[in-house]
Amino acid sequence: MLSAFERGEVMATKNVKSKKTSDIKAASNPKPEEEKSSSLTGEENRTNQRVPVQLLVDYRSDGNYLFDFCRDLGTGGVFIETTKPLSHGSVVELTFTLPDSKETLEAKGRVIWVQGAVPDKNLKPGMGVQFEEFTPEQRTLLQEFVDRYQKPGSATGKTSNKSA
Repeated sequence: MLSAFERGEVMATKNVKSKKTSDIKAASNPKPEEEKSSSLTGEENRTNQRVPVQLLVDYRSDGNYLFDFCRDLGTGGVFIETTKPLSHGSVVELTFTLPDSKETLEAKGRVIWVQGAVPDKNLKPGMGVQFEEFTPEQRTLLQEFVDRYQKPGSATGKTSNKSA
């Protein structure tokens, strides 16, 4: 099932904030990874591109106003590093600025998975938030950002083994 974001069902919002450039920085040489959430069997089922970034994300849920850094961002959602993740299913209102843009994006999303720290694998604690609402303009900005860091030759970032 497609999310409201993927179907283009969105609410109009305006640019209401800006972030300090020092708070926002793209990971050096980011390479997109195909977004895949894990199923109970350990199989991946994510279908959207994501790129590693480090940027400040403001988010609100149940009357609480919080901010943390995200580790990766894609057209379908974001992973927010936090030692105090929200519970699975929590509705979240996010505000963030893309590293190479002056435009502040606002989105509604839902926590679809929570991860504890796994020191052996160098995994940080946090939560995966799936986007549910964006304006068409914001969706386009996000897609263009992801496309800039996408591997050449493929819309999915995967390379083909076929010869020409």
